[in-house]
Amino acid sequence: MSREPMRVAFKTFGCRSNYADSVELQASLLEHDSTPCNLAFDETAPAPDVVVINTCTVTNSADREALRLIRKVKAEQPETRIIVTGCMAELGEKALTELVGAENVIGPGRRQEVLAAIRGAEHVASPEPEVDVPLAKIYESGRRVKKSLPQRRSISLQHSISSEVAGPGAMMGEIRGRSRYHLRVQEGCENSCTFCIIPQTRGRLSSRSLEDVTSDVEHLRDVGFSEIVLTGTHLGGYGEDIGLNLRDLLEAITSVSGVPRIRLSSIDPNDLTSDIVDFIAGSHHFCPHLHICVQAFSDRTLKRMNRKYRMDEAREILWYVSQKLPGCCIGSDVITGFPGESRQEVEEGIEEFLRLPISYLHVFPYSERSGTAATRLDGAIAVPERKRRAARWRAIASRKHQEFLRSLCGQELETVLEQEKEAYVFGTSAEFASVRISRESLSANWRPGDLVRVRATQVNEESGIIECH
Repeated sequence: MSREPMRVAFKTFGCRSNYADSVELQASLLEHDSTPCNLAFDETAPAPDVVVINTCTVTNSADREALRLIRKVKAEQPETRIIVTGCMAELGEKALTELVGAENVIGPGRRQEVLAAIRGAEHVASPEPEVDVPLAKIYESGRRVKKSLPQRRSISLQHSISSEVAGPGAMMGEIRGRSRYHLRVQEGCENSCTFCIIPQTRGRLSSRSLEDVTSDVEHLRDVGFSEIVLTGTHLGGYGEDIGLNLRDLLEAITSVSGVPRIRLSSIDPNDLTSDIVDFIAGSHHFCPHLHICVQAFSDRTLKRMNRKYRMDEAREILWYVSQKLPGCCIGSDVITGFPGESRQEVEEGIEEFLRLPISYLHVFPYSERSGTAATRLDGAIAVPERKRRAARWRAIASRKHQEFLRSLCGQELETVLEQEKEAYVFGTSAEFASVRISRESLSANWRPGDLVRVRATQVNEESGIIECH
């Protein structure tokens, strides 16, 4: 009598690198006769056999969120086995070991160990993969190699997308439909921002070869994806460890015949050179959208954060993008309430932001992460004040985002269709706007992943969704 397929649920916290890890694991599980299921605390639905919790540890609150979920699963679904991976697992948190056992706490990049744990097989810790370090201890770009960082390479860097899998759109419910795929091309970061623990969990710069990336792009094209989002821990650092750069990668990808449209994920201002902007502007393959991570609109705060640029440089590249890519949606981030940030800096930062061609802003109140240099800085801001400042930033940024969305009304938007709800189909425009289209406006045989051109008519200001037909 054949064994029932194992029911596996995933819960992924944090960044795109974590989602890339989950997708790779899900692909392998499908090849081992596993069945996707949702992690739902509903008495009418059977509990999963295994739940894989892919953790983020960027802040102490991220740790607490993962621990709450683990305790909830243990309390409400006691027969479910729990496997914990991701960045929190990498740091060897004692609380995780106490909750699920040391054998079920496995850091990122250890694909075979995670798979063995899911299947209940005994596994032996795999050795750390070796990473060649230039003898001069300096990358060709001029960035110094930090030998103290872990020499870890992640799941997606060790394995290309399996040609045996029907396509990432079939993988275990994390990604629905073959529409947009986050393809990791690089892993690791050596910037050592004072607020960030990620260099200790993701290790040093490690780039995939051009051949591996273009092979995956061809596979994603063949299985029907319409958009590829290039992502990495430090995307702008691509190639520094192998004698290449981001421009080389973009040229290689756009040389693939029939390549889907390409979107870049987050990139730092000092990594987005005018040469890269010029290349994007001269190609029809790229979405008119760039997310440029400024993080603070004050030189004093940028210095305390140990960011590698100052406002003059950020301002220059933002306006250059605006000039070379008219109508481009430019996103950014800001951390407010950082140690030592004065109220005057907040107001001056807001004035600076309002003058810049930024279309939307992700706002984060500073949250401590034990083990980072920022926790040792003077001038800690009270948590209620951090939240107040974040609320002010969000209100101002929301108004600016609404202005950008209204500027799209009356235009035709190239939109990738993603999912249907009731009488509408939802998708994402090339400008990174969320779009809602009446089902009646589309052909009867539409499917997720189709690229369509629709006309924007109005903005739903409550949801931030553009209505189209």
